[in-house]
Parts: sequence; C-alpha cells; structure tokens
Amino acid sequence: MSIGSVAQVLEALSLLYSATNVQSRQDANNWLEDFQKQPEAWTIADYLLRSQDTNIETKHFAAQTFRQKVTYDLRDLDHPTQMDLRDSLVELLWVSISGPKVIMIQLCLAVADLAIQITSWKYPVQDIVQKFGKSPESHIVLIEFLKVLPEEMSGNSRLPLSDVEFQERSNVLVKQNSKQVIKLLLSYMDISEGNIDLQDCLLRCLCSWLRTGNVETQLLRASPLLGVAFRGLASEDLFDVCADVVCEMIHETKKELVKSRSMIKTIHPYFATILRYLKDAKSDANTDKIRGFCRIFVEAGEAYLPLVVRYPDYFCTILDGVAECTAHDDLDVVQMTFKFWSELTTALVSWREHQDVSMFYCYYDALADTLICHLHYPQSTASWTAKDRDDFRDFRHQMGDTLKDCCRILSPQRCLSKPLSRLKKVMVMLENNQAGGVSWQEIEAPIFSLRAMGSEVPANEDQVMPHIMELLSIIPDHPKTRYAATLVISRYSFWTRLHPEYIIYQLNFISAGFQNDEVVAASALALKYLCKDCSELLVDYVAQLHLFYLAIVRSLSLEDAFEVTKAVAHVLAVLPTTQVYSTLQLFCLPLAQDLHDIVSKDKAILCHKEITKAGDLLSQIGIYFDIVRLQIPNNLPHPCVDFLGDIWPVFDLCFGNLGTVKSFADSLCRVFENAIRSYKSHFCPFLPQLMERIVHVFEKSGLSIYLWVATLIIKEYTVEGTDSVPPCFGLVERLSSSLFLRLDQCSFGDIPDVIEHYFRLVAAFLDRAPIPLVQSHLLPSVFQAGLAGLGMRESNTIAAVLIFYRRLLGITLSVDELDSNQVSGVQQQPPPLPPPLPLLLPLTPAPAQAHALQSSAFVFGLDRSRILCLFKQSGNSFFELLFCGLLNYYQWEIVPDVASLLRSLSQLLPIESMQWTIRVVTGVSEQSLTVAEKRDFLGNYTNAIQAKKWASVRRIVSDFVMLYRRKNFHRTRQ
Repeated sequence: MSIGSVAQVLEALSLLYSATNVQSRQDANNWLEDFQKQPEAWTIADYLLRSQDTNIETKHFAAQTFRQKVTYDLRDLDHPTQMDLRDSLVELLWVSISGPKVIMIQLCLAVADLAIQITSWKYPVQDIVQKFGKSPESHIVLIEFLKVLPEEMSGNSRLPLSDVEFQERSNVLVKQNSKQVIKLLLSYMDISEGNIDLQDCLLRCLCSWLRTGNVETQLLRASPLLGVAFRGLASEDLFDVCADVVCEMIHETKKELVKSRSMIKTIHPYFATILRYLKDAKSDANTDKIRGFCRIFVEAGEAYLPLVVRYPDYFCTILDGVAECTAHDDLDVVQMTFKFWSELTTALVSWREHQDVSMFYCYYDALADTLICHLHYPQSTASWTAKDRDDFRDFRHQMGDTLKDCCRILSPQRCLSKPLSRLKKVMVMLENNQAGGVSWQEIEAPIFSLRAMGSEVPANEDQVMPHIMELLSIIPDHPKTRYAATLVISRYSFWTRLHPEYIIYQLNFISAGFQNDEVVAASALALKYLCKDCSELLVDYVAQLHLFYLAIVRSLSLEDAFEVTKAVAHVLAVLPTTQVYSTLQLFCLPLAQDLHDIVSKDKAILCHKEITKAGDLLSQIGIYFDIVRLQIPNNLPHPCVDFLGDIWPVFDLCFGNLGTVKSFADSLCRVFENAIRSYKSHFCPFLPQLMERIVHVFEKSGLSIYLWVATLIIKEYTVEGTDSVPPCFGLVERLSSSLFLRLDQCSFGDIPDVIEHYFRLVAAFLDRAPIPLVQSHLLPSVFQAGLAGLGMRESNTIAAVLIFYRRLLGITLSVDELDSNQVSGVQQQPPPLPPPLPLLLPLTPAPAQAHALQSSAFVFGLDRSRILCLFKQSGNSFFELLFCGLLNYYQWEIVPDVASLLRSLSQLLPIESMQWTIRVVTGVSEQSLTVAEKRDFLGNYTNAIQAKKWASVRRIVSDFVMLYRRKNFHRTRQ
C-alpha cells in the first residue's frame, strides 16, 4: 500500500461529497468504483477503517469496499489469506460497536458474504455468537449479523456460487441454526423490556429468519415471541416490524395447513383484536396503520383460503377484515384486497359444485356495492396530473375484474340489478326536478360498472339487459355519461346480436355521438364492435353506412377513422360474393382517389402533412384487404384481388414517388402484407410486379421494411420442389446484391435494422428451400457478413444473425449421420468450396436451371461439406466474436441461443470446437477469470464433447457466462 494511493482515495471521496460540479462528482464516483476492483483496495480499506483520522464518510466507503471485494474478488485470495481476512473483519466488526450503525451494517454484510463463500469456516454462526453474545453492548452487532445472514444467503445473487453450492451452504448456515437463533432471540427479548431499539432489531431479525422458511411454526407457537409480535401492533414504534413478523408467521403456517392447525388456532383469536385496531385506525384516518392491518388480513385470507371456504363462520373475522379494507376510501388499500377476492371466487366456484356457498352472498353483495361507489370520479379532478388520471383509469379496470368475480358468485342478473337500481333512482330524482342533487359521477359510475361486468353476462340474458338498454336512451346527455353509455353498447354488441330489435336505436345513438368531440372515440369503437358482432344483421344497411362513412371519415382523427373503417369492412366481409367488388369500389375508390391526388404530385413540392395523409389513406385501404377475407376457390376470380388490380396504378405511383420515404413506405408495405396474408395464392399474379418494385425501391432507399415484405413473400410462397423456388431465390439474390453495394458506402452499425431484416430473409429462405442458397456463390458472402453482424450491439440484429447460423447448422445436422461422402459404395471427394466472394461484389441472378433442386444423398452430402467448410475457414473469428459477445455485451435472452449454437458446432466439429474454445478462453485476462476458473470450464467443456453429452455443452457454456458476468459486471456499491 502506498501513501499516494490513500491520498488519491481521500481526494476522490472529497470530490464525491463536496464538489459542486456534477461532472466532477461523476468522475470521482467512476474512479472510486474502478479502485474497488483493484487488489490494493483490500489493504487501503483496512487502513482507512482503522485510522483514527478518517471521517464517517471515508469509513463507510471503506466498509462498502470490503463488502464489494468479498462479493466479487474473494476467490482471488488463497485460503490462508481468506482466513486472515475473516479474522480481520471480525475484529473490525468488534471495533464498529461504538461507531455509526451504517458502518457496522456494511461490515456485517461483508462478514455474512464471507461466511457464505468460505466453506471451510464450519461454524460461523456459533463463532459470531461466541464473540459478540457475552457483552450487552455487542448484542446489537450480533443481532444485525444474524439478520443479514439469511438475507444474503437467499438474496445476493452476485455471489459466485453455483446453485448446488448455495443450497449446501444454506443448509449449513441457516437451516441447521434456525432453532438456536430463535432461542437466542427469545432470550434477548426477555431482557429487552423498555428498550425499543433492541426490540425492533430482534423483531427484524426474527422476520428475516421467518422468510427463509426454516423456522418451525410449532417452535413459535410455544414461544412468547408470538404474543410479542401481535401485542406490538398496538405500539406506534414497533407497528411496522410487528406487521411484517405477523405476516411472515401467517405465511409459514400456509405451507402445511393440517400440520399447522394448532398454530392457526393460537393465531386466530388475535384477528378479532386486529379488526378492532383496524376500525380504530379508520376512525383516526391513520392510513399507514390501515395499510399494515390490511396486509395482515389479506395474508391470512390468502393463506387460509381453503379453511375460509370450508368454515366461513369460524373465519368470518378474516372476511370482515378484508371487507373493511375494501370499503376504505384509500384506493391503494382497496387494491391490496383484489387478489384475495379473486382467489376466493375461484375457490367458491369450484366448491359450490359440492356444497352451498350462499353464506358468502352477503360479502359479495356488499363488495359489489362498495366497488360501484369506488368507481365514482371525484367531484373535482382539476388538481390531477396525467399520471393520476392514468392510475385511476387502471384502477377502475381492476375493480371491473373484481365486479366480474361478484357476477360469478351472485349471478350476472343480481349484479346487473345493482347499477340498474341506482340509475332508476337517479332518473326518479330527475323526473321530480331534483336534478340539482344529481352529479354526472352518480350516473357514470353505475354505467361503467355495467361495461365492466359485460364478459360475465350471457348473450341470452332477458331479465335485466332490456331495461338497461331502454334506460340508456333517456339518461341525461352529459359528455361523460354518454361516453360511458356508448362504451356499454360497444361491450354488449354480442348481446345485441341476439336482440336485433335494438340495432336501429343503437346505430342512431352511436351516430349522434360523432357530433360530440368528447364522445367521438367511444362512438368509433362502438360502431366497430357493433358492425363486427352484428355484421350479418347490418347487410341491409350498407347504403346508409356508405353515406355515413363518406360524410364523416375525412373529419375524424386517424385512430377513429381506422375504427370506423374497420366497422364497415366487417359488414363488407359478409356480403354476398357478387356484391363485394362493387361495394369495395364504393368505399375504397374515394380513398384511392385522394391518395392518387397526393402521390401524383412532384415529390419536391409535397409537404410533410400531405405525405402523412397519404400514408394514412394507404392504411385505411389496407384495413379492407385485412378484414374482407373471402373463401374463394383457386380456380375462380377473387373480387378483392380484382379490385386490387384496379388500383394497382396508384400503388405504382406510391412506389415510384414516395417509396423512399420511410413513414410512407411502412404504410405501403403493410397494405401488401394484408393482401398477401388474406388472399395467398390469389395474389400470385401480382407477385412479379411486387418483387420488381421491392428490388427497385430497396436499391434506391435501403429501407428495411422492403426486406421485411420480401421475407413475408418467401415464407408464404416458397415451396421446395416447385416452380416458386427460382423466382424467390432470384429475389434474395438481387436484394443481397443491393445490400452489399450499399455496405460499400456505410458500415453495419449504421443500418442495424436493415442487417436484422436481411438475415431474417435469408434464414426464411433456408427454412423453405435451402439447396439453392447453400449451393450458390452467395453463401460465402452472406456467411462473412454474418460475422460482422455478430459484433454488433443491437440485440434484435444479433438474434437474426444467430438464427441464420442456426439454420445452417440445422441443415447440416439433418443430413444422415453416416459418412455423407459414401454413396453407392464409392467414396467421393467433395469438390473444393468456391473462394468466398468479396463482401461487396455485386451479384447477378443465376440461370433458373442452376437452382434446380437435387435430392440425392450425394448432393446433400456436398451441401453438408460446404457448410462445414465455411465454419472451419472462419472458426477462430466465429468463436472469438461469440465469446466476446457472450462475456461482455450480449443480452441475457440471447445467451441460450448462442449456447445452443455452440452445442451444434461442437456436435459437428468436436475437435475444432475444442481447439477454438481453448484458444479464446485461454486468452481471457486473469484479472477477469482466474486460471483455475478457466481450467474448470475448459475441462468440463472438453469432457462433455468427448462424452458426446451435447445437452451438457449448452449448460456448461451458460454457467461459464454467468460466472464471468457475476465477477466482472454490475459492481455497484450497496
């Protein structure tokens, strides 16, 4: 240790805590984090903690450094040094008794992490108890250590131990010591009277051990700790920790209800007292306590649910407690109860098949009434932020789910009658000229509840729904209530299908809503669902829909225009086939004409607004192609495709004039996506033109969306062994040529989305018809491009490249495992692989006969050899890129895919894979991985390959990556 190093640390700490410049503080923080990774940090942290001249902040940093080093770097020390470190930290922990608690806590964490990792330390708990348990002054340190030990054991995933090692150490440190610790806590509790701080620490320690699941409930039942925890709920100072302990005790009894019966009987009488505490807290408006009591009742309700269902009279106190919490006006508290009501409902639905559940009706009746009250908007929302509005909107939908639970127990009719009676009461008040006493909230809330219960109402319900529908027509015309009523019509469109007498009224009601800006969105949505569910009933109203559509669609917002377009498209989809073509013309030609008027202009004079409008028109046209899907035999003309041919010249203008504008290109390509998915083989006559346009506009724009459409074409129309393969492969070749030429002017990192979609295109072709690509001069260039893609940082791009390589290996693994060069008893030598094309060499489509499919075993063998030759040629680079990404920057979700890829390569090229892996791993810095860690991995890896345990290869690679990242990343100070 040098004096200079100590001075640098002190200077950095001074900047961190006192510098006024934000960048200076950030630089100091970064330097200190780097310092904590250095070997000399051990000795400097020790010096700073022992020095009499250092301040609290410095000692706190030194204690944090010890914890960081123990977590990440303990394995860098040999065993004797580790034991010396243990003795030194225990000594420092003793010194910390008189110091600030924050330093003591960090040292306790460091000692706990040390105890977990040093398996040769046989009795850490006993040693610490022996050291700190004799003096009253040191009890607080002992209790804090005992508290953090199980927390670190279960919660510190950064410790570099395997799952097996964690399990073994947990058994030694926690499970085997639980009884001793509980007895120790009890003995300290006996002498803690009047010492609130000590009682708080003891209860927090008890809570920590309860969470491990290793404390026997019978041990607690016979312990005064049980009574201390429940009685502590009356204490202002101990309430929070006692609530935690009580919840954990209840949770422990949940695991084996039969075995815990005596413990539950002991706990049960306390609930009456807690219910009284809850009511007192509500009277005092003490929200913090109400929340704590709610946690207890909900925990008990969920833990003892089978008993509550079977013995509701005995456990009525728990039901009453949860109901009291649900009725509270703090919605955060209310929300805590929803999971219990959901689980209770599920249990009761199952239970009532065998037994009567009517004794629960009173709870659900009260619950439904309570929820409808909670649905009321406040009288004033002027002070609400946008987040407040979103939170209340989300909360209302959660309440709606609980209202559905009420329907499942009480019956939909009984629940529907509740908002209906409220609305009738309001209407009576209005008829008696008492409108001044009625707010829109009193009308809107029950209407919203009707919408929320919709999924539980049967389509043939005839007792309540007719009255509701009649009532909706006469409610006051307030924007909020009309909005809610319109959405009720939207939600019950399935009901209207069986009650067609309401269609005209509902259509008029919805149409009128388009005149009110606050109701337009609801009206558009309602029209869509009414037309979707009642499409056959609306066929006779197509003429009226057409007039209505032309009158309003241009004035609507984009989203609302889309909803209305979907509405009429659903009706068009059920028209007789002979009427579809002419009706499409009626609805779509005005859109196509508006589109033509824009795209026929010179691009230079078009403004952004016009281009956006053109894209929106395309999207509307695409909606018709998406929804109007007719089942037409392949040998008959398709009216939708015929109409598409009518407006194809407009699409040509779109490609030629605005096809290079990204936002517009997205809309254009979505149109063809819908057409391809909807009309499949009927769309084939347009494929040559579409392919030509895609190639041409991609060459000019380089937009990835055209590769995406090309991929869709490949997936939909490429069928191995058919005439579709040559033109589809020609599309891949021409797009490849354009891309490689473009890469001469930019780097991979500049166009990650293009690289991603290109490799998805190639992988799709390998899926459908691999032979032409595998046998072509294109493959080496694509292979080399993939290597560059593996070094990128965008997860989606890397995933696409990995799919390409996995498809290649999948083709190879699918070939007969017999020697593929042995055909007809004659050993054949594979022809030499053509030299790789320069990455940027332009490609020209090969003659169709060059891609004729060959299915002989000899050909497949040559394909296998060709692919393996590529991997052999680039093996070193390939493995370097994969391991670099695995260890340093690939996202975790990609790691299993890479591990699978390495597994496949190991299976195909076992010797080469071992050589490449040894070379890469050996080159990893010893600062990042010790020699022993690298040796362990390589030994396990090579043994798995030699034993042909291919599944183990994947697991070993994943474990190695996890070990490396645990040691080298996410090293934040705690």
